[in-house]
Parts: sequence; structure tokens; C-alpha cells
Amino acid sequence: MNHRFTPLLPRDPLPGPVLVLAAHPDDEVIGAGAMLAWHARRGHDVTVVHVTDGARGDPAAHENDICAVRRREGKEALRRLGVGEPRHWGLPDGELPEHLVDLEGRLCALFGEVRPKTLYSFWFGEAHRDHLAVAHATVRAAAMLPPDCRCLLYGVNHAVTGGVLFDTTDTYPAKYHALKAYASQNVYIDLPGMSEHRDRLATVNLDIEGVLYCEMFADLRPHELAPAAQLADQLQRLLLRDDA
Repeated sequence: MNHRFTPLLPRDPLPGPVLVLAAHPDDEVIGAGAMLAWHARRGHDVTVVHVTDGARGDPAAHENDICAVRRREGKEALRRLGVGEPRHWGLPDGELPEHLVDLEGRLCALFGEVRPKTLYSFWFGEAHRDHLAVAHATVRAAAMLPPDCRCLLYGVNHAVTGGVLFDTTDTYPAKYHALKAYASQNVYIDLPGMSEHRDRLATVNLDIEGVLYCEMFADLRPHELAPAAQLADQLQRLLLRDDA
């Protein structure tokens, strides 16, 4: 039985164009913000899609108001990473599983348009139903991805089990600054502080001087997404004692 430490990989082989899928405005910054800042610094073409309107992000606010706030904050957060404005699909927050067919069709068209060499989407062990819907719609549309696309799957609710690490020490400050842009959420949840703890924790098994922050991903190719999704779903059901 050998060690199974998460490997630290170089970022240089990750090419553009880059496509980033987020169910809600903030997911991509929490899960992959430091890597997106790195892509921006390298001059890669980065396309970010916010699938939902984020209207349920704050139940105390009026739906239309909070939707506008989420969009404004999401745009500003990406600007702080050096990334351009996101695309807004405006699907209903919290209801993506009910729109899975529509979502699959949109992703097929998007994959064919962007032809990403690097894709950021959700890991299949997520808890939020919208995150899971995006993850599984990605699987269903995977045939439209270039076969050599690097699919880097990130976690928001849960850290990815195993996977690979990328050193983001140089770009983590941009991520921290970007997370501060979500002022409406930081009133009741410390996104920058929690992110700092998690990205620092990712280095726990690394004894490399100067590596202070990392982001962790499942690193897969399109043809590997479906079997990974099936295995992750089986594991989650077992661990959560979920027979549904």
C-alpha cells in the first residue's frame, strides 16, 4: 500500500481558451478564483457563465434587487481577478435540476462555440442541487468538448477528495480581494476568511518552502467525466446514508 498524497502540478501546461461554469455568482471565485487570476495574467481568453440569477441568495431582500446586486458584485469580483464580464443565463436559483434538459442544450452549444482547452466546472461531490445539476449537465454535454480538454472540477460545499493541487500563492491575494466584492453576502458569511482557511489547508501535506496557498481539483478528460460522476454519486449516497 503506497502513499496517496495529492500531487502538486505545474500550471504552465494549462492552455486557453478557458471556460468557467458557475451555478451562482461567487461559486467560481470560491472554487477556482486564484487559478482564474493566473489565467488572466497569462493572457488566456476566459469565458465565465453564471447560470442562475442568484435571486435566492438573500431571502431578506427583494428578489429583483438582490438579483441586480449579485450581478454587480459578480462582475466586480471577476474584474478584481483580471477577468472580463460574465455571461448571465438567468435560470432560476435553486431550480436547476428542473431545467436539466435546457441546461444540457445550452452547454452543448457553449462547448461547441468556445471549444475550451481548460474547463472549470463542479465536482460531483457537491451538496447544493444547483451545483450538482451543472456538474451532471456537463457530463451530458461532454461529447461537445474537445477530447483533450482539461476538465478541472472544483468544490464549493465540499473539498474535492484527492485530485490535484496547483500552487496559487502568487495569485491568492487577488482571490481574497475578489471575495471581498460580495459585500451583500459578507454581511452574514465571511467568504474571504473561510477561503483563506481552506486554501491554506490544501497545503497540509506539502513541505515546499514558499507554497502557502493551493486550489484543489479533480483533473479529468471529457471521456472520464461520466464514470467519475457515477462513482462519486455512489460514494456520496453511501456516506450520507441516502437511499433516494
